[in-house]
Amino acid sequence: MLDSIQHMLFSFAGALVLALLLTPLARRAALHTDFVDRPGNRKKHLMATPLLGGASIYLSFAAMIVIGLVLFPGLGEGAAADTPLNWKTLGIMVVAGGFLMALTGLLDDMLELRPKTKLLLQSLAVAAVGAYFVLNGLRLSIFLEGSRLAWLAAPITVLWLLGITNSVNLLDHADGLAGGIAALAAVFFAVINLLARNDAVAFICAGLAGACVGFLVYNFNPATIFMGDCGSNFLGFTLGVVAVLGVYTPDGSIREISVFSPLLILAVPLLDTMLVVIYRIRTRAPITSGDRNHLAHRLMRIGFSHRQAVVMLWSVGALLGVLALLLPTLKPYQAVLVFVHALGFAAVVAFFIQRGEKAAGQSRGGSLGA
Repeated sequence: MLDSIQHMLFSFAGALVLALLLTPLARRAALHTDFVDRPGNRKKHLMATPLLGGASIYLSFAAMIVIGLVLFPGLGEGAAADTPLNWKTLGIMVVAGGFLMALTGLLDDMLELRPKTKLLLQSLAVAAVGAYFVLNGLRLSIFLEGSRLAWLAAPITVLWLLGITNSVNLLDHADGLAGGIAALAAVFFAVINLLARNDAVAFICAGLAGACVGFLVYNFNPATIFMGDCGSNFLGFTLGVVAVLGVYTPDGSIREISVFSPLLILAVPLLDTMLVVIYRIRTRAPITSGDRNHLAHRLMRIGFSHRQAVVMLWSVGALLGVLALLLPTLKPYQAVLVFVHALGFAAVVAFFIQRGEKAAGQSRGGSLGA
């Protein structure tokens, strides 16, 4: 276990240092090439902001994985895990798959792709990795061979990867929000897999967390660089991948509810996406249209500052992540109760945000009427 912890800390620290060094270089390159995000329409930042942050996140992560493959070729061998693992194969897969998704996001940042074109490119990358998962037996624990739901593995795995990719992409609507939530999620995935002796996945997650934290130094409000779709696509895709690779029930005792842990860890982007989609359906707005009705926007409308809104959502993500850590230690009925209570907590948060918006709207209306 001590060696596993050292490997994980090495991955986190290495990716952190690389991101701290590469992000300023990415910012200079973006400014030099005028690759910036200019304010206007829904964009409320005050000045043109460099957009190559996603490239620095990906490069920091990929470099750390390559370093890990060279220095620790036997990582994860003999680990007690439900999922068949091969460190070399996994390392190459997350680097290559992440590159495809980061490239898709970069093209969107450069060309402002139509939603259908963007979704098609995402789907191609996701389908390739999803097919690899299924063919090699790598899937969410609930879909392992022998499970009554094994036949759902292929379509659910692909939809999961696509859904998480776009959820994190939608979450990138406030300085530091997507990067912070991704860092927290990666840390919780790392700890869960470390405890399950799934060392290869823990190393991958720790590297992802370190890259995010290093980037956050420059991205927290007021941000001097944005990750763009290049970064948010890569982060969402990679979090979806490690969720599939994760081991949440080492003894296999509660396999059917093992999906609860990744759902809790990724609850903030999933909740944000769900609420935005519901709002757009209710207002008959196109699902793919942009607006300022995401969680951070709504918190700011009821009186939170930009930083307070982001930290509030970080706190929600941390709280639900801690619950996810507890689930593998509980009996099945206890895990179900914890998950139901977490859903109730998320519903209460959404309810009070909505009530606060109504009260704030009525207050502004009263002031204008006076």
